Amino acid sequence: MLRSLPPNPASRMSRTPLLAAFLLVTLSSLACKSSGPPETANRPGPGGPGEAPPAEAVPVEVAETAREEMVALYSTSATLRAERRATVTTRTSGVLQTLRVEEGDRVREGQPLAELENDEQRIALARARATAETRRREFQRLEELYQQALVSEEQFEQARRDNQDAQHAVELAELELARTVINSPFSGVVLTRHLDVGNTVNQGTAVYDLADVTPLYTDVNVPERHVSLLSPGQEVQLTPDATFAPVAARIERIAPEVDRSTGTVKVTLAVDEAETLRPGTFVRVDITTDRHAEALVVPREALVAEGRRWFLFTVDGDKAKKVEVILGYEDQSRVEIHPAEGELDAGIQVVTAGAGALEDGATVRLAGASGDDTSAQNAPATASR
Repeated sequence: MLRSLPPNPASRMSRTPLLAAFLLVTLSSLACKSSGPPETANRPGPGGPGEAPPAEAVPVEVAETAREEMVALYSTSATLRAERRATVTTRTSGVLQTLRVEEGDRVREGQPLAELENDEQRIALARARATAETRRREFQRLEELYQQALVSEEQFEQARRDNQDAQHAVELAELELARTVINSPFSGVVLTRHLDVGNTVNQGTAVYDLADVTPLYTDVNVPERHVSLLSPGQEVQLTPDATFAPVAARIERIAPEVDRSTGTVKVTLAVDEAETLRPGTFVRVDITTDRHAEALVVPREALVAEGRRWFLFTVDGDKAKKVEVILGYEDQSRVEIHPAEGELDAGIQVVTAGAGALEDGATVRLAGASGDDTSAQNAPATASR
């Protein structure tokens, strides 16, 4: 059985001087460091004790406030329609012989659009005219005899009725012949052609769809609170979905009643110059409901939101000042503002880029000015000669 040996006292005594020497060296090193000069990084400022470092200027872009007209718009969407639209149909039977217009053609009122074969109608008219001539002569002969009391009144009245019936037959035959020509009921544009040459038609067969496209109309439903500010003849702006090119329209009429289910009033708009528009075109409608002639406006980029509050930064010299504002009317690029406190006027510089990095009283400099490292880096290099 093995037993562990007790520690050697001689070995323990040999380690004690080494440990003492190590402690002495460490304490000497710490004493030397504490007696040296203080760290530069621990100084209060670069120039000496108590001096704060200068604040770094924030590069910004600015624009000036201005007095301009701003309007309140009621925006909605609608579809253009023709005020007059009709399906032109045949008024007699026959075979379609001629098509004189095509889809997209503009036509005037009474213009022939198509023709049916009319041989039968022409023959019927010639026969009716011949019969009418015979009846007319017979009536003239009996009229002379009646004046001489050579024929009875009954014979004379019968001859007169036969003459009138013959004339009516001529008029009816002329009407049947005229109906073989299909005319435009009003001026407009051909929207659709339903038949081809050679088709057999009956009375009431559709041939064309026509529409009067000058002007075009559309109906929009406007909340009742805005209607009191509108009037017939007022200009309205339409923007077609297909072209995004604004088109001028006008208020044609305003309905006299309010829709009880929606609380809106029907307003009919007319587009007089609609060469590029068609019935069925989808448009955005912007109706001016109020106007501020001298509104104080800023670019939309100048505004900074904090919750439900809006702020902007004005620039005076190299300092930025935070100003709370209340928003008014706006469009795609401009916003009307009212200061929550104090006053603002036109010609004041406001920050439009870089406001997110600012605080009230911050030091600023214009982006691109001297010392702007970013603009210097982005500047194009000049070729050496």
